[in-house]
Amino acid sequence: MSGAYQYGHFPRGRRAHVVQVGLGDNRTFLHDVAAIDRRQTDKGIGWLVSACTDGDICGVAVEPVWEHFEAAHQLAKENRLPNVALVQAALGEHSGSTRIYRVQEPSRSQLHHLKPEDREDYNLQMSYLRNMSSVEAQSAHLKYFRERLEQKFGLQVPIVEDKVPFWTWSRLVYEIGFDGCELLIIDAEGFDVDILKSVAQHCQEQPYQFPWVIQFESNGLCNTRLGYDAETYIVREFEKLGYLLVGKGRDTYLVLQWAIRNAPSIQKWLSSWRCYRCERTDCYPYSVHPEVMCQRCADWEWRNWNEPEKQ
Repeated sequence: MSGAYQYGHFPRGRRAHVVQVGLGDNRTFLHDVAAIDRRQTDKGIGWLVSACTDGDICGVAVEPVWEHFEAAHQLAKENRLPNVALVQAALGEHSGSTRIYRVQEPSRSQLHHLKPEDREDYNLQMSYLRNMSSVEAQSAHLKYFRERLEQKFGLQVPIVEDKVPFWTWSRLVYEIGFDGCELLIIDAEGFDVDILKSVAQHCQEQPYQFPWVIQFESNGLCNTRLGYDAETYIVREFEKLGYLLVGKGRDTYLVLQWAIRNAPSIQKWLSSWRCYRCERTDCYPYSVHPEVMCQRCADWEWRNWNEPEKQ
């Protein structure tokens, strides 16, 4: 099963504004782009999109879970995004097929017995859990949060196994026909490093296709799955390829040095980075937890947080 379901249209040969891998049901560039305030500085989707050049969004969205894929397609139609291609696949270092594991809602009879005061908490936790699909094997993260939800509410939450296409970055580029991208967003529940390795392998042969800005999830899931500090390793590899580490926290932000010198949209976007405590700029890499801080202020705050109270 190497073919993949595809929706939408991408104008072959163009550079994509955005490629987003791992959509879930959270906010994505497929939401009402016209309503996104690109001036916002809360590290949300509008702020990320502000790194792109102006014009109607031209993008690619990749999501392995069918329900999220279909919901994304509906968003693209509702928001009239004619130059967006959607692919139902997982990405990694080889092409073929793989298994993906996701939770399924408990039965209606079980949910009927939920106490009214627990309903809001359940909905919040289940919303989080729906976005924890894992590729190849059930992740420790998925198992932990599923068991926690079951124990807290006395429910049985099934885990469903699906078979999905598994593509390399080169295969994605070939199938869709985009000529590099300005912004690459990855949230792949522990597969971020694998995807970035595939990106690097492809782009070293096609250097003009390197993404200008990369954001990937760096909350330790890749390290747990691979058994070493893979997130630090991949940052160092991309620094060797000409990237600047701009910020690091639950997400890591890398910017291509060429784009810093040559793309006004990137220069303007970088100017939005400043320490929220001392307002210093150009202090890379910033700490993002979730406030943006220069390392000096982050170290000061960490010491004060951890210092025992004086008697």
